[in-house]
Amino acid sequence: MSDKPSYLGLLNAIAVGESRGYDLLSTWSQQTPNPELAQVLNFVAIREQEHAATFTKRLCELGYSVRQKSNDRFTEHLKLAGSDVDDRDKFAEILGYGSAPNDSRDHTRGDSGDESSNDPLAKLFDDATIDPATGALLGRFIAEERDSGRRLRGACEQLGDPATDDNMLKEIAERLDRLSSTLEELKTLRR
Repeated sequence: MSDKPSYLGLLNAIAVGESRGYDLLSTWSQQTPNPELAQVLNFVAIREQEHAATFTKRLCELGYSVRQKSNDRFTEHLKLAGSDVDDRDKFAEILGYGSAPNDSRDHTRGDSGDESSNDPLAKLFDDATIDPATGALLGRFIAEERDSGRRLRGACEQLGDPATDDNMLKEIAERLDRLSSTLEELKTLRR
């Protein structure tokens, strides 16, 4: 029987994922032209960085270290985050917002108050051997991840829907055309 905790893989995955989350969001926050979005991205990035450090520290306290693994998808997302691609497209590709409702990339789905069995964060406590110190870290992590999800979703919603924006522009153009026609008619009547 091993004294190695069964939840080491979970702690490692969180430490690595949060570190990568920091890299993605901080890169994106520096690239976006939207100052309000940049503020939200920076806030969540700092939180991700803190989570990475906290879980790395916990692994160290348990006598282990973080094990990195290369990830091509992360590399692609990091490149996208630093690009001039529209923020709405970044939300869809990097965070899965705007895609299928049960998108597995959206690990903050519990943000609507629905704490159903579909919430992957709620499943973090399935391991009954988690010690109290690790359990406390996980509890805070879950609450903050849900809050981060709410903040990011709110920021995404503030960007609007490109289809709605296109329809609005089309409607404005049609109104301007009608106004121009009306002005031309008035000019001919004045003569």
